[in-house]
Amino acid sequence: MRQFFYHFKSAIENIQINRTLGFFSLISLSLTLMLFGLFLILYHNAQGFVQTMRESVQFSIYLKDEAGGDAIEKIKKLIRNDSRILSSNYISKEAALEIFNESFEDKTIIERLGENPLPASFEVVVKSEYQHQEALEKIIDDFKAVSGVEEVQYGSEWLENLNTFLILLRIIGVGIGGFLTVTVMTNIANTVRLHFYNRHEEIEIMKLIGATHGFIKVPFLIEGFLMGALSSGVSVVFLFLIFQYMEEKIGVFLGTLGTFKGLQFLSPDLLGALVIAGSTLGGIGSYISLNHLLRLRNPE
Repeated sequence: MRQFFYHFKSAIENIQINRTLGFFSLISLSLTLMLFGLFLILYHNAQGFVQTMRESVQFSIYLKDEAGGDAIEKIKKLIRNDSRILSSNYISKEAALEIFNESFEDKTIIERLGENPLPASFEVVVKSEYQHQEALEKIIDDFKAVSGVEEVQYGSEWLENLNTFLILLRIIGVGIGGFLTVTVMTNIANTVRLHFYNRHEEIEIMKLIGATHGFIKVPFLIEGFLMGALSSGVSVVFLFLIFQYMEEKIGVFLGTLGTFKGLQFLSPDLLGALVIAGSTLGGIGSYISLNHLLRLRNPE
């Protein structure tokens, strides 16, 4: 334990001695991690929005005019007993006409026809696990074959576009994450390398009195972890301030989409993962840099 405190104290001294360089490295790393955090917020909210849209995925079953009460009850029973269906709503011809009149001021078309041309229908909402192209087509084909059904309609293109959008975001996220990972590790590796050069005389003396590579590396490794953790913490603060500023402005615009429930900040788990990732990358960057430096300058 005493040895750990010695190494930890040495790591703090490294940062203090090179505080100007450390400050700019901290800001640079914080901004880099903040960019990834902003993408995580974007993806997190996009995923929530798509999930909300999926919950409203439905199709319409239009009935034939001659479909009587028995046929309607049969379809109701089929829908109720279908495990793939989340909920349904029956709209009679009269109710369909009322909805039409409320939605459109021009009633001349209906008046010219002299009778109600609108069919009775069922608005059916599908469970989330069946909200993909293949499953929806199977459900629709099943109901098309039911006696008394005139037509079944649903818009599949927008659902597929949403799924494609999420897949694209994941691919972009992997690319951004990979790029920022290399950036963070390189930045910390360069910072530790400069700190190492600043103390090379002290390190040479330590080698002469028998210090191992492992003993020499530990303070710098701790420094890398600390730089990564501090940068992650600062980036979280930046993210929160930016989120607070943008939440109302963006939320008002997105609220016009109707189903949007408001911007969501990253969960505590994701924030913790961001801090852990930053400190881990700092440690890895330090380790790679130190291995190269010690083998190059101080071969055992």
